[in-house]
Amino acid sequence: MNKKRNAALAVALMLAMAGTQVQAASAVEYTETKTADGYALIQNKDGAELGFMPDSGVKILTVDGKAFKDMNRNGKLDRYEDWRLTPQERAEDLARQLSTEDIAGLMLYSMHQRNLKPELNDEQRKMLRDDHVRTVLNADSTASNEVTAKWNNAMQAYAESLPFAIPANTSSDPRSDARGNGVYLKDVTGGVSRWPSNLGIAATFDPSIAKEFGEISSKEYRLLGIGTGLSPQIDLATDPRWTRYYGTFGEDPALSRDMARATMDGVQSTIVNSKDMGWGKYSVNAMMKHWPGDGVGEGGREAHSKYGKYAVYPGGQFNTQLIPFVEGGLRLAGKTKMPSAVMSSYSIAWSDDGSLGEKVGSAFSKFKIGLLRDKYHYDGVICTDWCVTHDIPKKVGKGISTAWGVEHDNEVVRHYKALMAGVDQFGGNNDKQPVLDAYAMGVKEHGKAFMDARFQQSAVRLLRNIFQIGLFENPYLDVAKTVREVGNPQDKAKGYAAQLKSIVMLKNKGGVIHKAEAGAAKPTVYIPMIYRPAMENKTFHTYAPANWSLLVDLKTAAEYFHVVTDTVGELTAVDRDGKPMAAVTDIKRLAPAEVAKADMVLAVIDNPTNVGNQFDGLGCDEKGNFIPLSLQYSTYTADSSAVRRQSIAHDEGENRSYFGKTARITNATDIDSVRYGRECAEKSGKPMSVITMVHALKPMIFSEVEPLSDAIVVGYGVSDAAYFDILTGKAEPQGLLPMQQPKDMVTVEGQCEDVPRDMECYKDSEGHSYDFAYGLNWKGVIKDGRTAKYDVPVLKR
Repeated sequence: MNKKRNAALAVALMLAMAGTQVQAASAVEYTETKTADGYALIQNKDGAELGFMPDSGVKILTVDGKAFKDMNRNGKLDRYEDWRLTPQERAEDLARQLSTEDIAGLMLYSMHQRNLKPELNDEQRKMLRDDHVRTVLNADSTASNEVTAKWNNAMQAYAESLPFAIPANTSSDPRSDARGNGVYLKDVTGGVSRWPSNLGIAATFDPSIAKEFGEISSKEYRLLGIGTGLSPQIDLATDPRWTRYYGTFGEDPALSRDMARATMDGVQSTIVNSKDMGWGKYSVNAMMKHWPGDGVGEGGREAHSKYGKYAVYPGGQFNTQLIPFVEGGLRLAGKTKMPSAVMSSYSIAWSDDGSLGEKVGSAFSKFKIGLLRDKYHYDGVICTDWCVTHDIPKKVGKGISTAWGVEHDNEVVRHYKALMAGVDQFGGNNDKQPVLDAYAMGVKEHGKAFMDARFQQSAVRLLRNIFQIGLFENPYLDVAKTVREVGNPQDKAKGYAAQLKSIVMLKNKGGVIHKAEAGAAKPTVYIPMIYRPAMENKTFHTYAPANWSLLVDLKTAAEYFHVVTDTVGELTAVDRDGKPMAAVTDIKRLAPAEVAKADMVLAVIDNPTNVGNQFDGLGCDEKGNFIPLSLQYSTYTADSSAVRRQSIAHDEGENRSYFGKTARITNATDIDSVRYGRECAEKSGKPMSVITMVHALKPMIFSEVEPLSDAIVVGYGVSDAAYFDILTGKAEPQGLLPMQQPKDMVTVEGQCEDVPRDMECYKDSEGHSYDFAYGLNWKGVIKDGRTAKYDVPVLKR
């Protein structure tokens, strides 16, 4: 219940607490409420809102009529407990009080926490208590908003009961992707508003949408107890083969710069009555990644794997890769000025002359970390990407390591080298001991005073991020408010509007896609099924049998169309457990005469996808030999004159060239569905359009798809409903390509991994070039203020 503290109670408390000031009743300016979630809530007049658990050991001090939390239980108001001071002042005070072990715990960034429950498990308590971890990665893909909020409160209550009552700074990878199989969408009750991927937001060419996304997602994060976003990913995606292309804002430096800045301004600044208040209750620490850009792996390979550990710069564009970081992230328009955290890249920057530093991963590179610290004066948290300090596993599936260039060092040395390079935090580490051992190494080499100062420096940065978002004052959630407000209809509507604006129409022969006619009947469409072979991820021990299916949700499709499709016959293959599973020959395609009864063919496909995943089998065969990555469905053998016969980068005595080798595409049969649809349309005896709907994660070779299609629409992390609203003319397409679509694989091999917009683009039957900033609306090629601003010569440094 609400109550004013009376004078007698105030006097009694003050007399019991050394170092605090006795207050008269008239000077007490706060009220206290007991919440339905078990924590006490104090509201200071014209001051901070405090939340604490009454049984945590934390007491309330009254000073100058205001309430403060006595978090270290010493009976007096320490500077770090005084919410009137700046986050920097408070962080410096607390850092001085912490032990080396405490600081080592702050430097840890937990492994993925999954299967969240309303209470902590023993491992999570140990992580907080014994290893002093305070940055916790929420990677749960099934917990409801209610369970997530209750887990947050349980974790914060436990952290509050420990010395210094340092709150947990929970974080998350992006969880708003609107794809049906997007991250964190599996079986979630409630969830957040759904938006396009970063690449889809880039396709809007409208930074105000990126800012709106940042503002809404940060509000949702805070209502879920998430204080740090492991995002945005702002690497330039200058190689079209890169598997992490989908997480970026594309390949254009100027567009990526503006989208990065707008997103982080939206994420970090709390807006009240249209005014930027800087850090506030709905602010989230942004962790821009991956410094200094990880999209330039030789041959398009991904740096999670040893096969992609080298970044190359054949076009001499290292500084161009920095543009989104130094001209976007480090120059925010809002009051927070710059992102509070940066994640380093995995890759080794290759230079023959040593101009790009040591041949080690970015976290260990004094050149790359020093560039950020010294040239660009960044004093925020620098965190490694995950598992860079781990030992290399002897066998796939027996652990993960990305310790490129320091594979032969032990775990302690890796921590020490990263610390000496200027890193503050270690991604994916729950164990404080290697950090303490690294501290001991530094004491031997530089002395105790030096290492204490080095630890204090990181502690201040890490604590400042917790102070500036108000977690020391109130880390608790009103569970009912979380359930009520996260993913509310208004926010979902804004996310959906962004989805519609992000979809790109590449082809529209004869105006097949046009404004909906009033009273038009629901059309009948034939959607061919697609095949997926068995998928095994040896790293994470997952397996999915082969199957035939539709790439759309049938229930959603039925709201727009009368759907007819294929059937699957008797299953003739067996999975690894000997159970029946589909073979590629088990499909029974709908007969052409039946397809002819439909109004159109809707072929739904994924872009060509290479076999493997980021950790295993991508860009290599079963024996570990290098093979090319392909952007086409049909067989691709890398034997043209454009293919390097000698790799740029390599381990000692190695040649990473894949000349003469053949790529492996897991969904090569997707093109068969388009081809069959075209065959049926031609046999129908009537004008029947074939519309191809592409789920895209990166560029692709359209020469296989476009001649078979009357219309093509491409989306990046959007829902089926958004596609269907475009296809049925309920919404006009507005999206523009945030990257080039190459003419062919010879063109891909001839481009430079580090150079943006350097490819000859595919030209379709209508004479349209699928180049950067191209897109169609109902009237034709889009030319507007967006294209005038961004469809200009590429920005380079």
